[in-house]
Amino acid sequence: MACEVQKLAVAVAFGNAVVSTPGVAFGTVAPPLEPLIAAKMWLSWVGVLVALKFLSNCLDEAGRHQDAETLRQEINKLKSEMESIKNSVPH
Repeated sequence: MACEVQKLAVAVAFGNAVVSTPGVAFGTVAPPLEPLIAAKMWLSWVGVLVALKFLSNCLDEAGRHQDAETLRQEINKLKSEMESIKNSVPH
């Protein structure tokens, strides 16, 4: 039962990010993404990345190196997706 606090932090951050994400991110019909809403969404997802990073560090410290490495790979995929979203919003 290692890293329970970090797992809870990921769940809370993920919930916050989903709530802050407008329907356009899920493929529904919505008005164009406004910069302020996009910034709020992006910052919420940064919170998820931070929580995931703490979890991967905890997994490493608990000796679960393979799980930590898999999580780091997923973090990198999420970072790429976030950059893509950030670059698609007009400034």
